[in-house]
Amino acid sequence: ITSINLPSLNTSQQCNIRNSEMTLSADEYADANDSDLMVLIKASKWDAVRTLLQTPSGQAMTFQPDVFGNLPLHFCLGYRGPDDIVLTVLSMNEGATRVHGTDYWLPLHVAAMWGSSSAVTEKLIRCFPGALDDTAQPGIKGRTPRHFAGRFEHNRKLLERSTEEWTNTVESQKKCPSVEDE
Repeated sequence: ITSINLPSLNTSQQCNIRNSEMTLSADEYADANDSDLMVLIKASKWDAVRTLLQTPSGQAMTFQPDVFGNLPLHFCLGYRGPDDIVLTVLSMNEGATRVHGTDYWLPLHVAAMWGSSSAVTEKLIRCFPGALDDTAQPGIKGRTPRHFAGRFEHNRKLLERSTEEWTNTVESQKKCPSVEDE
């Protein structure tokens, strides 16, 4: 990070980072072993995140989980990162849509819970339609992303659409690329 003139954060600062809109516990989500990308996301330093993602090391960090199994995509969503950053992180690691983090939540659970934009939510679903039916942690917390469909009206139709319909749509678009893809 120092090579791109970003402020360095010590372990104590990392552990105190959290977005005031979130209910995330610093003890649970901050760790001295976090990558520079995770630290910047948790600090909501979005310009610095953009800069870091332009580097090969920053791009590689999109694959590095924290000690709880969360990837940077989980945190971009949970800390309500700007759409351009969320979509960039997603494009660098689409496999992250299949990774269970804290409470065994997939990124789509996080997006649905916190009301990510329709563009972000749709891209997550298109990358992994099966996430719509994922129940996460068994027991009382075992909810699918659909559980949150009524929470944010802008995502209701996306989350209520059947997984089969989403899968068919994604598959048909792979067979018939749009004019933009050519």
